[in-house]
Amino acid sequence: MCLLVVCNPNSTPSKDDLKMGACKNPHGFGFAIDTGSGIISERSMSAKKSIKRFLELREQYPNGYAMWHARYATHGVKNELNCHPFKVAGEHDTYLAHNGVLDIHIPKGDKRSDTRIMAEELLPRLGGVSALDDDYVYDMISSWASGSKVAIMTNDPTAQYKIYIINESLGSWDDNGIWWSNNSYKSTVSTPRTTTYNYTYGESSVYDIVATDSHFDPSLYEENKFECPNCEAIS
Repeated sequence: MCLLVVCNPNSTPSKDDLKMGACKNPHGFGFAIDTGSGIISERSMSAKKSIKRFLELREQYPNGYAMWHARYATHGVKNELNCHPFKVAGEHDTYLAHNGVLDIHIPKGDKRSDTRIMAEELLPRLGGVSALDDDYVYDMISSWASGSKVAIMTNDPTAQYKIYIINESLGSWDDNGIWWSNNSYKSTVSTPRTTTYNYTYGESSVYDIVATDSHFDPSLYEENKFECPNCEAIS
């Protein structure tokens, strides 16, 4: 799935929305923030650390574009090297992040993700970020990445824009100037299966707890709340 977030200048997502996105996409995190004089980019396997650093730096540098990413791994090993965003090879201050699955051949034994290969090999071969200013190249990449969304942030002086969102229409902008690649940052209410477990507390009180499957562990629940091990959010 993944969650890709792009922030317009002077827009910042809420901590709760980022935590929810991290809970649903737990395989690595990262961000890029335009400071006006350069781009700060950091990656981490810790959602708590990534969210804290992103919000701290965003408060310090609110006037440029920013993007944040939570990974749900489909290709490549789950490590910090495969966390988004990726620096585009051979480019000046250019970072790329992606939500979806790209049609990229990954050689046997190559531990990189499809997005990492796009940043390190594919986009540079096409001419780098400034090649996206050619409508033909932009449309070709959009078609090739059909179903996926790609965000590229740059300070390259040869590029026409500082932010490019390929297949932008597949995501949505909210009223605060933030673009979300999907709705995985939103709280959802699931309908559990009807299996019921009866537990007695004390001498007379009996509680019925509806389980989602046969491996239900009542010790995880306290007053119907569950602490996410990735970001410590309560859902």
